[in-house]
Amino acid sequence: MAEKDIDKLLSMTDSKYRLSVVTAKRALQLRSGAPSVLPVEQRVRTRNLVTQAMRELATGKLTLGTNLLDEQRFHQDYVRQRQAQLQAQLNAERERERD
Repeated sequence: MAEKDIDKLLSMTDSKYRLSVVTAKRALQLRSGAPSVLPVEQRVRTRNLVTQAMRELATGKLTLGTNLLDEQRFHQDYVRQRQAQLQAQLNAERERERD
């Protein structure tokens, strides 16, 4: 965790472990399509969603236990998206086999 606001983030939680878990969950939400609370100019220019999640938490716009998106709903959405991707790949492979 090389984030410059690490001390602030650690003060928001009771342990490094909880911070790691919350950050990982938020990064997964972002990966699943959850909107970022950061302005465009503050978003990470790389695809490092963990850093983006840490910056979101450091702004105070997201707090532990509130304003985080429903994990179950996003997991279900992710599973549906993944199933649709796999089905599309399978259909494309079947189509290629027919040709």
